[in-house]
Amino acid sequence: MRRIACVFLPYWAIERRGTPPDKAPRICVASQSGGFRVSAVDARAEALGVGVGELLADVRARIGTLCILQAEPEADRAALTRLAHWCTRFSPLVAPWHEGCGLTLDIEGCAELFGGEAALARLIGEKLSGLGLTARVAVAGTIGAAHALACCGKSAIIPNGEEEAALASLPVAALRIPAETASALRRLGLSKIGDLIHLPRAPLGKRFGKLLLERLDGARGRMPESFSPLHPPVEYRAQTALAEPISSQDHVLVLLERLFGELCVPLARDGKGAQSLRLTLFRVDGAVTELTVGVGRPTRDGAHVVKLFRLRLDALAEGYDAGFGFDAARLDTLSAGRVGEEQKAFESDTRARDFSLLIDRLGSRLGVENILRLHRADTHIPERAVVARPAAGAPQPDWTAAEALRPLLMLPAPEPADVIALLPEGAPQSFRWRGVRYSVASAEGPERIRPEWWKKHGAIRDYYILSDEEGRGFWIYRRGRYGGDREPGWFVHGIFA
Repeated sequence: MRRIACVFLPYWAIERRGTPPDKAPRICVASQSGGFRVSAVDARAEALGVGVGELLADVRARIGTLCILQAEPEADRAALTRLAHWCTRFSPLVAPWHEGCGLTLDIEGCAELFGGEAALARLIGEKLSGLGLTARVAVAGTIGAAHALACCGKSAIIPNGEEEAALASLPVAALRIPAETASALRRLGLSKIGDLIHLPRAPLGKRFGKLLLERLDGARGRMPESFSPLHPPVEYRAQTALAEPISSQDHVLVLLERLFGELCVPLARDGKGAQSLRLTLFRVDGAVTELTVGVGRPTRDGAHVVKLFRLRLDALAEGYDAGFGFDAARLDTLSAGRVGEEQKAFESDTRARDFSLLIDRLGSRLGVENILRLHRADTHIPERAVVARPAAGAPQPDWTAAEALRPLLMLPAPEPADVIALLPEGAPQSFRWRGVRYSVASAEGPERIRPEWWKKHGAIRDYYILSDEEGRGFWIYRRGRYGGDREPGWFVHGIFA
């Protein structure tokens, strides 16, 4: 079984708003049937006997001074998701509760990094307390058991296989069943989870539904429970916790270089290189900064990766905010690819390598999806012969000599021109385009392009490369032939840079 840590935040809806200037009890209210009712309380209000679901008028009649807050369930869930991202410093697999008042962490293999499960649970509680939050942490082999123990105020470490004994004394409501089901069980004298364990399953399921049996089996480890973390698991990861917070970009880059060095050890073992990386920086005050870069070819070049992250940090400009500093960091490999063996003595592919590095640097500034490269399409029609694809990771196009004579700038659509030629089928001597007359100094061609064979209608094109007296280059064609049904027309299709 897995090892699961559940963090219960009993006063989350109130404590996540910060510490108030006064000491008055605080409650959250929401409009429900019968008027405004209490939806959340803090520790002081709870000590005075205020319970969730009470009418606000009744609470005011009992307690004189109150700080009343409007319930904000959507803001509570959004803030809990941000806290879950920050808690990935303890485990990469974290998910917020659907109830909106706690977190689930899969700590299998992580506890040893912090000195054991007890030390990790204590550290989580201390860090959250430093953020002004009350937290109860429980660790068990199942989600249901850890969830029930944390919600019942028992910060315990339960070894695998002992979940059933630990759950026996807890109330049935701790199984995450509907309130109506828990109330019906209590009316029958089944107030503890231990009262349900040895009852016949068929009548229990028929009377109270399948969910009760699933929750009971899941908490005891007899049925697997689903777990959907914020981030999917990654194959390669390096992380660290710092004794003292850092804030400058230079210190962040030094830390990044060290983390990437650790990451390269398993990458080299598997013959792979990183292709997409995510750096997560954890601030002391609970905020999280994430930076992602991608490279065109899988790499284990630390200097190149640091340069890309430096560009990402520079792009943040005023958006870079270290607050009171970063005290932990993690580097994840989102994707990795096979790295081929390279010739060290005689470098034969320096141009391709340098071009790939250029694409990486441009992508870090402008976004990888915005860096495009032209590739050949399977057609001989000029306006459809080239397609733009993302440059990162794409193979190098193989252009032929004839294609290299095509203009770099092709017009969106061919534009008509008035042409003067000495012979009907000869090259232009001069032409007027966009109201300007150009005298041709030299002409090359024609290059004849026929329409696709499966099209019934279409005219041949005779393309010429023209240079005027000022050295400007034009790509112009004649559509059709003299003596046909239609008079040929001349069009400018491109301009040579």
